[in-house]
Amino acid sequence: MQDLVSFLRQDLLISIPQAFTLLWLTFAALGLQPTRRWRRIAVLAVINSVYTDLFFHIVPMPVHVLNSVAITTIMLFVLFKDVGAKKKLMILLLSYVISSLNDLSVYFLYGALYGAADKARILDSFPAFASCMYPVLLVQWLISAFVGPRAARWFDSLRAAGGYIRRNGLIRVLVCLLLQLFAGSGVLLGRAIPGEYGRYAFFDYLFYATVLLSLPTLYFVVRLIDRTREDTVLSTQEHYIDQISGMFTSIRGQRHDYLNHIQVMHTMLQLGKFADLKAYMADVVKETHEVGDIVQHDIPAVGALLKAKTAVALSLGIDFVSDFAGPWNPQSPLKIIDIVKIAGNLIDNAFDEVVKLPAGERRVRASFRLCDGYLDLTVANPGPPISEAARARLFEPGFSTKPGGNRGLGLPIVQERVAHYAGTLTVHSDEKRGTVFQVRLPQRAAQLS
Repeated sequence: MQDLVSFLRQDLLISIPQAFTLLWLTFAALGLQPTRRWRRIAVLAVINSVYTDLFFHIVPMPVHVLNSVAITTIMLFVLFKDVGAKKKLMILLLSYVISSLNDLSVYFLYGALYGAADKARILDSFPAFASCMYPVLLVQWLISAFVGPRAARWFDSLRAAGGYIRRNGLIRVLVCLLLQLFAGSGVLLGRAIPGEYGRYAFFDYLFYATVLLSLPTLYFVVRLIDRTREDTVLSTQEHYIDQISGMFTSIRGQRHDYLNHIQVMHTMLQLGKFADLKAYMADVVKETHEVGDIVQHDIPAVGALLKAKTAVALSLGIDFVSDFAGPWNPQSPLKIIDIVKIAGNLIDNAFDEVVKLPAGERRVRASFRLCDGYLDLTVANPGPPISEAARARLFEPGFSTKPGGNRGLGLPIVQERVAHYAGTLTVHSDEKRGTVFQVRLPQRAAQLS
């Protein structure tokens, strides 16, 4: 009878609350919110706790760990059929990392308050053990409440960049790190409990696994860095190709239209329609100036960008005006590639907003100013103001107010590049002025230090 009471006390007051809390924290940290989450996690916690506690005092520690891993894996596949296999693996690994850290915290706290003791003595002194365990569980609940919404948004942004993640192997890096943490936390736990580490060779194997796992982890991290660098170069090349392609398209269009314009003006001249001829020539000259005169400044790449954007604006019926003032310093630490990235993304974002407006209201202004050692870039467009909720998430990867895939990555790129140069990025949005993005970047190396 006494054994039954002890078993129920351990299950109801220790194992089940502990299992439920660490599983809840695991799901929160991974940003997972499946339907009926409370109920399914509760069932998993109860079955896992009862099953493993039945053998807790019978089997050695290594078998207990393997037994717990086995039942958790089986129940994850039974209870969470709507969760993918990779996510189940992440749940399993992270839950055992958290479980090991939880046990470590409890044992260290117990040792600090009541002195060192072996596993059996700690579990037998329930009031002392509970006084150490429940504060740790409370901290885990607070962490869950804090990281849950943020993790969900973070994983949403990762899903938005899913192709990048699969291509560059970020998942492999995370899995290797979790495996390392799993093995390493097991070693620390074995050392924290007096008499446990020296009793089983299992902990030695965990130590060797921790060391060996560092090799694939290092390999995948280096590969991730290389792939990221390659992607950066490719994205920049694609950006330049788009701008140059747009520029040549506009030039070919001008050449194609040139003879038509000449023929029309010649006919008007022959018919003596001088007023119509004057108006028609004014329109032709205006269009030519809009596409041609814009490149008269010091940075050809920015000129190509603005020329291409002007051609796009003409096709969308957008009144796009840009100006570039001030001498460019060839020794500037600012990379022209990054200036093109920042300006291109801000202008694209403005175009996306104004195409929603009536034809007569589609205006975008882009201004470049080089003065006092700074490059100031301003992009402004009319339209309804950005809501407070949208503004709070404006620079989150994957977040966008526009429909369609591959959205929500332009502004985070702008923010990252501005931060790289220790610059400033401000957003103003109201009914009167519309939306204005202002970027300030230091031109001198001393200002970047």
